[in-house]
Order: sequence, then C-alpha cells, then structure tokens
Amino acid sequence: MKNKLLREMNAVITIAARQIILFLKSPGKLIQSLIMPLVFLGMFGGQLSQNMGMNMGYDFNTFMLVGMLVQTMFMIMGSGVVSLVEDRVTDFTQEILVSPVSRYSLILGTIAGSAFAAYITFFFTIGVGCCIGARLGVPQFLTLLAFSPLMCLAAGSLAVVCIGLIQKPSTAGMVIMLLAMIQTFLSGALIPINHSAGLLAFVSRVLPMTFCVDFMRGVFYAGTAEGAGITLHAPLFNLGVIVAFTVVFLVAGTAGFVRAEKNR
Repeated sequence: MKNKLLREMNAVITIAARQIILFLKSPGKLIQSLIMPLVFLGMFGGQLSQNMGMNMGYDFNTFMLVGMLVQTMFMIMGSGVVSLVEDRVTDFTQEILVSPVSRYSLILGTIAGSAFAAYITFFFTIGVGCCIGARLGVPQFLTLLAFSPLMCLAAGSLAVVCIGLIQKPSTAGMVIMLLAMIQTFLSGALIPINHSAGLLAFVSRVLPMTFCVDFMRGVFYAGTAEGAGITLHAPLFNLGVIVAFTVVFLVAGTAGFVRAEKNR
C-alpha cells in the first residue's frame, strides 16, 4: 500500500514537472498569462471603474481584482489541461495509461503543473490590481492565497470534463476558452450580477465560476459591511457547491478521457 502511494505521488510530481517545463519552453503561453490581467483588469476593468465604479457603494477596483483572480485561473488552468488532448497526437497519454499508475494521477499531475502558470498570473494580476488602485491588505492577500489551490482544482476539473467529451485539440481549446469568456461576463467576475433577472440570472447562477467568484469574495469581505451587498450566497454554501462539482467533474471527466483513449 505504501509503495503504491509513493508510486502515485511520484507519477503526479513527474507529470506536473513536465507541464511546468513545457510552459517555460513556450514563450507564447507565458506572454498570454501576463497579457490577460493587463487587458481584462488594467484596460477593460479600468474603463468600468472610471465610468461606473463611483456609484457602487464599495471600491470597484477591489471588487474586480478578486473576480479577475478567479477568472484568470480558469483561463490558464483550462489552457494547461487541454494539453492532455494535444498529447494524443504524440501518443504520450497512451504510454501513461498503460503504465501501472492511476488515471487520476495523470489528471492531478496535469492540474498541478498547470497551476504553476496560474500562480504566475495570480501574482501578476494582484500587481496590476494594486496599480489601478485596488485595496488589498496582507490578511486579505493571505486569505486569497490560501484558497487559491481550491480555485485551481475547480477550474481544472471543468477543463477535464471538456477534454473527456471532446477529442480534437483545436476544438477542445476553443470550447474551454469560450466557456471561460462566457463565465467572465456572466459570473460576476467583472460586472455585478446581484440584480440580474430572467434567463441571464438563471445562467449566471449555474455557472461553476459564479460560485468560485462568490466564494472568494465572501471570504475576502468576511466581517465587513460591504460583503452583504456584494455576495450572492454564504461562503459555506459556495464551498459545498464547489467541492461537489469539482468531485463530479473530475470523476466524470477522467472516465470520459480514459474511455476516449481506449477507443482510439
């Protein structure tokens, strides 16, 4: 049992290290991880703050910063996990799947390696947020940092479901990025959704990123008067939903991915 556990841990570490090396050897991905915070938070967010942030009743720059931290993690994690589909071209995943390691080790290793890029974006986003005037104290920064691994895992699980259903790398990448963009504008990452109604309200409240953004804002604004008017649900409720869909997505996505490999 101990030897099996060590073998699985070694597999996760090895696959994660491979993902990190691939990221460092891809200048385009590094540039992308740095450009996104500048575009979404620095430019688009800055315009929103200057034109509509004054009447919100709370610091809009800080509101956007917390949302963008989650949004960039979803985009970067999705881009990293989709590399599993790209590995089908080189038959790398076939070689891993015939080895005596769990299929979950392959998935978790990929998610862990992709988190390296996500954290680069995480810290850069905080830097951009501070430049546009977001208020972020040390305790709040540590709170966001403490829950960031959960956000990476949740984002990775959503990407795993996508690659479990889609076989082509180009299609998988397009779908994951499209989902990330839709969630960016409907989850409340940049624009408040507390007063949304009708179909938009329904869609926004079933998106995985909505619960992640709301959870991070809940713990960020915990104990403050601003929190009640900003968040949709209590942090504990959001946490339960996040854990539930993460587990379901990981199990279903891994099963679909392995089945697709076996049917090749």
